[in-house]
Amino acid sequence: MNHDINEIKYDAKLTLQLLYDQVEEMFQQGVSGDVLMSHMCRGVDDLLVKLWQQSAPHAAAEIDLVAVGGYGRGELAPQSDWDIWFLLPDQLSAELEDEIQTFLYALWDLNIKLGHAVRSVRETIKHVKEDWDSATAAMESRLICGHGELYENVQEKLKVFFKRRRKAFVEAKFAELKTRHERTGGTAFLMEPDIKEGQGGLRDIQAIFWIAKAWYNFEVEELIDEQIISSREHDQLMAAQAFLWRCRAGLHLENKRAGDRLGFEQQAILTEALGYTEVDTRPAVEVFMKDYFRHVGRVVRVTSMLLLHFQERLHPQLFSFTHNLGDGFTLEGQRVGIEHERVFKEEPLRLLRIFHVAQKDHRRLSSNALRQMREDVLLIDDGFRADPDAHRSFLEILRDKRNVAWALKKMNDTGVLGRFIPEFREVVGLGQFNRYHAYTVDEHTIRAVGEARNMFHEEREMRLPLAHEICHKISRPEVLYIALIFHDIAKGVAGDHSENGEKMAYQFCQRIGLNQDATELVAWLVKEHLYMAMLSQRSDLSDPEVIQTFADKVGDMERLDYLLLLTVADISAVGPSVWNDWKGGLLRQLYQATQQVLMGEGVEGEVLKRRIGTRLESTLIMAGKDQAAMKSVLEVLPWRCVMNFPPRHLYPMGKLLLSSAGSHGIEFVTDEINAETMVMVVAKARTGLFAALTGCIASGHINIMAAQAYELLDGRILDIFHIQDAEGDALSQQGDMQRLQERINSVFESGDRHVRPSIPKYKPTLLMGEVTVHARELSHASSHQTAIEVTAADRPGLLAELADEITELGYDIRGATISTFGERVVDVFFLRDKESQRLSTNEVELLCSKLVTLAQLPEDT
Repeated sequence: MNHDINEIKYDAKLTLQLLYDQVEEMFQQGVSGDVLMSHMCRGVDDLLVKLWQQSAPHAAAEIDLVAVGGYGRGELAPQSDWDIWFLLPDQLSAELEDEIQTFLYALWDLNIKLGHAVRSVRETIKHVKEDWDSATAAMESRLICGHGELYENVQEKLKVFFKRRRKAFVEAKFAELKTRHERTGGTAFLMEPDIKEGQGGLRDIQAIFWIAKAWYNFEVEELIDEQIISSREHDQLMAAQAFLWRCRAGLHLENKRAGDRLGFEQQAILTEALGYTEVDTRPAVEVFMKDYFRHVGRVVRVTSMLLLHFQERLHPQLFSFTHNLGDGFTLEGQRVGIEHERVFKEEPLRLLRIFHVAQKDHRRLSSNALRQMREDVLLIDDGFRADPDAHRSFLEILRDKRNVAWALKKMNDTGVLGRFIPEFREVVGLGQFNRYHAYTVDEHTIRAVGEARNMFHEEREMRLPLAHEICHKISRPEVLYIALIFHDIAKGVAGDHSENGEKMAYQFCQRIGLNQDATELVAWLVKEHLYMAMLSQRSDLSDPEVIQTFADKVGDMERLDYLLLLTVADISAVGPSVWNDWKGGLLRQLYQATQQVLMGEGVEGEVLKRRIGTRLESTLIMAGKDQAAMKSVLEVLPWRCVMNFPPRHLYPMGKLLLSSAGSHGIEFVTDEINAETMVMVVAKARTGLFAALTGCIASGHINIMAAQAYELLDGRILDIFHIQDAEGDALSQQGDMQRLQERINSVFESGDRHVRPSIPKYKPTLLMGEVTVHARELSHASSHQTAIEVTAADRPGLLAELADEITELGYDIRGATISTFGERVVDVFFLRDKESQRLSTNEVELLCSKLVTLAQLPEDT
């Protein structure tokens, strides 16, 4: 028997390898995803039946072998789980139990992921009633091998179960869907999506199939006959599913293991495997991902509409009250619907007006309205776009006090936004091949509008209190929203996207009839939308000439107000953890200093002095009875340091200065909100100290996200490092902070002896290799120091190595800022030579050359 079973297992392994080879060959030949899944499934069926009958002949005669879940649906990727049930008679002999075990051991020897259950009919139904996942799996089951009597018995009982429990089942699937979407990022348009579990992925399509089958007891194709979806929507859903299946098969074949996350490395691999090439200077990987987002966007649109349909069926009482709103619109509960399917054909402008109607009183759009809008979106043509009434409707949507971002999102989902603003259509589903931008351009844009709109609602998360104060001063919020709609609209066009976007924005504003003043403001905001963030993070904001230059460019307070709001909204919408207090503090400092210049007061005028005084007073209140001592140490902080940190950070800074008593000291401040730990180090000035500190911090697998260096009025220096652990969180373990403190103390114990930074090992990624390394002087960043900017792939210890090289050349680092943009980092160093003077042109050229060489990745990457 052992010899026989070994032969059986050996044959099974050969059969499985042959199946993998066949699927890989079919994939390379361009076979569609649905055919690949079906072929894999049929091959596994044949393998299982043969193995089952050979290794368990008596069990095969009495037990029904059933495929469930994805395998039951006939959807099996090369490395997917094989989920099977053994349906048993009520009594099971020891011989049959042994044969089942023999069969299972043979399957496990194949190194496949197996999910199985061994139950009687009664036990199966009991389990289904207790667990919705089992109920779902049972719904998609099919008989692989056996007489089928037990299987049919289960099916009959399942019909009764779903008839009685369909509402509870559908509600459970809705809750599961919501939880899964939240867990996977809350949008389909993440730059590193999950093909299976993410919104718009395969699981969403499956969920709709499950819900339709449970509610109506028929397959999704029959939804067409019932006019719940159109043939076009069904075809789009099936085409998207086939595309995603092919992508998933490609991932499994390339990785030789299960995995459904489409990371940047996998995107590059799949781009080549799927045969994508560059189109009109757009990289092949962006062409592939645009296709990907086009398909998942259709999945989101169709499934969202179907989910709305089932919500309306689940809770008919909420939609039983129907009110005629006029203009062809109805109100069904809180859903705006349409009187009949010709509503938009009779009056195409209703395609815009319906959004403004839906903005009132927390309303939403009905599933029928959404479907009809998608059907009729081509009614938006050149004549429509030139119609003054259409312009007025669009501006009314932007000027509304409710749901502006929601309206724009629904306009994008239905295709209305891309038809009304054709330039916007080019960035729908357009991704950027870097880790900084978490979303596609269109998703980021609409999120940015949402961030701007949230500034008007004090109950929403407050990114920067100053922005919430300023937003109520602007009289034309629609100008801000239009600028945000256009700020990245030229990302899909060759050339500078800010300059190209400026032209597009200008033409659009003229087209919709904005006056010249508003048009020029929008165009200027689009052109300069990166400038305020860049200047704040890469310049010496205590330098009056830097502030004066920025004030000259801005020109007036209105532009400054709008630019700050746009900048905050833009940064906040880039990704979940891109905004932080440090960036906010720099923007606030730049805004307030520029405001003083524009108001004719000068950089260090009375307003600034009052603000500094107020901030210090707020900090002293936290000191309680130690206010006098705290006041004396806070007076040694330069004003730009005071204005750069809120009182909750200035207080521990003051405690550090008190405890260090003119010598050196270390303080840790954990900021859970921004998921970072601030390391504050005060010490006597010495050559190479900044480089040594960065080196010892980086050596412990710690990421330095930002750093500032300040000269105190008592002659010491204050270095502040914003750090995270390897998982991107604040340091939470006391032991980690203790070890870091010991390493920092070792720097002070070394005295003036130069300590080379110890750099942790790292594995370069594909995206790191895409970053172009360069170094240059930033002449606008400081008038009394030399500012050197280095752009390179972000890697452990880079800041320390650069700082060490600068120190070795004999230059004094008076300050530094670090800005991380995904895999790209921009480090700016403020330097003076040995005589405390700016560097000469020759010195700058030599230094930049050495820093570029140092920052390069190893050639074998």
